[in-house]
This record gives sequence, structure tokens and C-alpha cells, in this order.
Amino acid sequence: MIYPKSTIKSTSESIGIPKLKDGISAAMAQDVEYRLHEIIDEAVKFMRHSKRTKLTVADMNNALRVRNIEPIYGFEAGRPVKFNKAATALEEIYYVEDEQIDLDTYLEEPLPSVPLEVVYTSHWLAIEGVQPRIQQNPIPTDDDEAPAKKQARAHAQKTDGTSGVETIPLVKHVLSKELQLYFECITESLQSSDPAVKSTALESISIDAGIHQLVTYFIQYIAETIKSNIHSLDALKMAMAVARAIRKNPNLFVEPYMHQLIPSLLTCLVSKRLCENPTEDHWSLRDGAADQIAEICQQFNRSYHTLQARIARTLLRAFLDPTRPLTTHYGAITGLTKLGVNIIKVLILPNIKTYMTLLDAEMAKDNQQLVSDGRHCQEALLGALRALALDNKELDAASLTSVQKSKLAEVVGETLARLVFADRDGGRIVAYLLAHERASKESPVAPASA
Repeated sequence: MIYPKSTIKSTSESIGIPKLKDGISAAMAQDVEYRLHEIIDEAVKFMRHSKRTKLTVADMNNALRVRNIEPIYGFEAGRPVKFNKAATALEEIYYVEDEQIDLDTYLEEPLPSVPLEVVYTSHWLAIEGVQPRIQQNPIPTDDDEAPAKKQARAHAQKTDGTSGVETIPLVKHVLSKELQLYFECITESLQSSDPAVKSTALESISIDAGIHQLVTYFIQYIAETIKSNIHSLDALKMAMAVARAIRKNPNLFVEPYMHQLIPSLLTCLVSKRLCENPTEDHWSLRDGAADQIAEICQQFNRSYHTLQARIARTLLRAFLDPTRPLTTHYGAITGLTKLGVNIIKVLILPNIKTYMTLLDAEMAKDNQQLVSDGRHCQEALLGALRALALDNKELDAASLTSVQKSKLAEVVGETLARLVFADRDGGRIVAYLLAHERASKESPVAPASA
């Protein structure tokens, strides 16, 4: 046996396990020997793959890491370790002799040269596929460049008088004069006070086939319009109309630009305030933004399978955040409702009663605007419940009784229960909610949280 049982006993005594039985020590010694063979075999594999014939500490550490064992601490010796043998009365002990260092020799040696100060800098390797002509980048030879590129470089290079850096235009293609005039004419028409001019411009965007190069410019126009006119209802409605016209055009490939368009739509959906006068009809703008988001999710859900889930998560956070205003809650509820009955069932329905407690507290304040906003939120929740009930064609309308009203209040709260009973589809909503409540008690599901 390579690993004696006496070593096992010594190790056990050092960790506080005295008087280990001989049978246990022998069994553990055999197991330790087996494990050592495994690790050494694994380390030899690393040595062979490294094209070496000498086993190193790094090979052993790699073998330990492969088996999820803590590696050996310390450092690898720069030269072979020589063990000396010391004989004792009981057994032979091997040790490494410490090297004696002569300090006078070190003091007489000349000092090493001062290392250079560590510095770093940054530069652009390439910008939009074009390599800037700066000192850090290699200078391309004339043979490496195409004739067209040489000609473009001769006309397009500019020299900075302060730094001497030559730059190349970053735009790979230039819009034709016709497209530039078209874009300017369309943007000016969209700002016109004449409704006929606006409708003509929108119709042109929705049917013209040769404006694909302008898609990214229209997307940027929408984003800048919303950013600079966040409290102008007319400008926001026009931006949403442009977004719908672009998506409606069958000749345009808008899928690569959805990640730029969706933030603009979400801004119009859940923004705190979309107009200077809170009595203006900003609710229809939020409804339109919700419709467009739902259409995008339905159209591109196969290409981006996480798109709807990410949007639903964003709207759920806005819906369940008590610090957000009621206008934001309305937009979130409307957006979740438009995403489909499954989203309503999973994200809205389990949180209705808790949210109604918050909404009742807000509407109880002495503020007419909060009351008005709260009623829109109630209508949005009622619309979500109506969509659930009407989607289930198998349920018949229930007869509305006071007992059912009390049961319904336990599910959605007393305020919303009264609104359900007064709704024209109240019977179907009650039938669905009571059936859903019975199913939930049989297989309870935790409400979704942000």
C-alpha cells in the first residue's frame, strides 16, 4: 500500500477525531490511494495534450478543477524540488532543504532599470466598417483598395488641422436627391394644419414602394417627435399615425426596426402625461398605441419569440407599481388586455382585487382629476373582464343574484363587482369569474408579480 493507514490516523487526529479504528483507517487509505491514481491519470492527460513529457503543478491543478476539487494553493517551483531524507527511530521523513541566501551578494548587485510607467489609450479600429486613417491603425496599401474606394477617398478625406487625423465619411450610401426632397416634403406635410394634406402624406407613406431607404429616417422622426413633443397631443397622434402607415406599407421591410419603434409606442402608452390639459382625450392615443403594440406582437412573435413576454413584463411592472399615476395604470391595463386573453388571465385577473383596493383609496381623495382617471381605469379593468367572458363561448350568462354579487366582490372587490352587475355583459362576466374562482380553488395559482 502506497498510502499507509498511519497517515490516515495522523490526519484524523489533527482534525479532532482520535482513536480511529484500524479497519476504517485501512479502508480510507485504499480509497485515498484510488483517488490519487484518478487525479494523476487526469493530470497526465493534460500533460500529453500540452505536448510535454514532464508533469507540472499546473497539470495537477487542472485535473482537480475538472473534478470540482479545490486546487492546490501556492506557486509552481521554477526548478525541480529536491527532497532530503531524515532517518528517525520510527520512520523515514523527507523534507525540502531551505536555500541559504547571502544578503551581501544581493546588496552588491546593481539596481535593475526603472520600469516604464504603465499607460493606456484608446482608438477606433473601424467605424461602420471604415477604418479611420490614424497613426494607431495600419495604413492600407493602394493595391488593397478597390478603384471606386480610392476615388471616394480622394474626394472625401478631410484633415483636422489640430490633430492631423484623416477621417472617412461614415455613411455607406447617400440618399438620392429625389428621396431627400420626398422626405422633406412628407415631414412638412405632416406638420400642416390642413387635414387633407396630412392624410395625403400618410397615404403616400403607406403605399409607396420606393421609400425603403427612408424607413430608418421615419423611425428616427417618430422618436424625435415624441421626445420633443411629449405634451403635445396632436404631435403624438401624428407620430403614431406615421408608425401605423409605415407598418401598413406592404413594400417595406420594417422588422429590423421594431426594437427602435416599440419604445416610442410604449412611451405613448404608459407615459405619465401626454397633454398640457388633463381633460383632453389622451385615452384614445393610449388605446391606439396598445393596438399597435398588440399587432406587432402578433406579426413578429415567430421571429422574436420573447417579444410579447418582454412587453408584458414591462406593462406588468407599470400596472403593479403603486407609485405610478393612474394614467400609467390605465395604459398598462389596456396594453395587457390587447395582448390577449391568456395575458389577462395570468397577469391581470389574479391582481384585480389588490389593485382595486389601491384604486379605491386614490379615488377617495378629494381630487376630481383622480376620480376621473380612476373611472377610466375601472372601465379598462371591466373591458379586460368582458374580453375574458366573451372569449369563452361555452359559458351561459348567469342569473344575477345578491349571493353571486357577494361572491364576486370576494374576487374583484366591491366597486368592480357593482360595475360588472351594471354592465350589459355582466351575466357572462359573473359566470366566467365564478367558474374561474372554483377552478382556482381546486388548483391554486400564485398571482404574477413584477
